[in-house]
Amino acid sequence: MTKQITDYSIEVHASIENGIVAQILFEDNNQFVGRIDFYRDTAPPLSYLWHPTSTTDESQIYVVLAMSADLFPVVTELIRTERPWGLELWPSGPLFGASTDGYGGMLYSGDEPIGQEETAQRRFSRALRS
Repeated sequence: MTKQITDYSIEVHASIENGIVAQILFEDNNQFVGRIDFYRDTAPPLSYLWHPTSTTDESQIYVVLAMSADLFPVVTELIRTERPWGLELWPSGPLFGASTDGYGGMLYSGDEPIGQEETAQRRFSRALRS
């Protein structure tokens, strides 16, 4: 299952000793598509597809990736500096019930310009933000 991403928000949880200490929530054109949960001092559980209302309607199937808190700085750097992005998760079996475990997944960036083309594009983006 692959989900494209246009926007994100970051939550860092206070007073958490172990378990989920941060989440990044992802949307595609104002529609929630998934999240990454970051765990500290405990092994992350399996990533999964969450489908609380439908296993056939892709707009009702969400990707939930579980990662170690050590990866939080790497992931936030990726989403701040690269784009476009996507989430992907490979289910371990057919979709059934409210969720289906995955056996692997990723956050990825797609088709980025390289070299001088990238430098020119970033200068243009910074000029637009100013």
